Amino acid sequence: MKTDTQPWYKQLWPWILILLPLIAFARGGWAFYIMMQNQPEMVVDDYYREGRTINNRLEKYREAALRNLNAHVLIAGNRAVVRFEENAVLGESIHLDFYHPTLGAHDFEVNAYRSGELLYVATLPHTPTGRFRLVVSDDSEEWRLRANIQLPEVQEIKLGY
Repeated sequence: MKTDTQPWYKQLWPWILILLPLIAFARGGWAFYIMMQNQPEMVVDDYYREGRTINNRLEKYREAALRNLNAHVLIAGNRAVVRFEENAVLGESIHLDFYHPTLGAHDFEVNAYRSGELLYVATLPHTPTGRFRLVVSDDSEEWRLRANIQLPEVQEIKLGY
C-alpha cells in the first residue's frame, strides 16, 4: 500500500475547498460595493404633509380643466415646443418639469418662451431619452398640465389634466 507523503498545502483538493468560501466572500463584498454606489433615494417621512401637497397639485390640474387649457408638446433633439389649441390668456413664458420615474438625478426643469401666438419653445440642457413625466405650468403655478412620455418620440404628445 502506497501512502501519500506530500503535506496538505501541496495537494489540490484543500485549495479548491478553501477557494469556494473566498469566492463567495469576494462576490459579497463586490455586491456591497455596488449597493453603496447606487443607493436608493430617500423615502418620504411625513405622509400627511405629502398628502396635503398632492391635494394642492390636483387643484392645479382642476384649474387647467376649468380654463379649458389643451396643449401638445413635441420634443425633437434638445428642443421642446408646446402648442396650445386655443388663445388662452397666457404669460410670456411657461415652466416645464421633466421627472424621471426612478432616477432623481435625471430630473430637470426649463422655461419655455413665447414664440408666436400659441407656441412656446424651450431649449433643453441635453437630449433626453427614456421615460419621463412632463409637467407644464405657468410662472405663477396657478394651473398644470401633465403627460407621461417615452423619448425619443417623433410625434406630438397631448398634455392632459
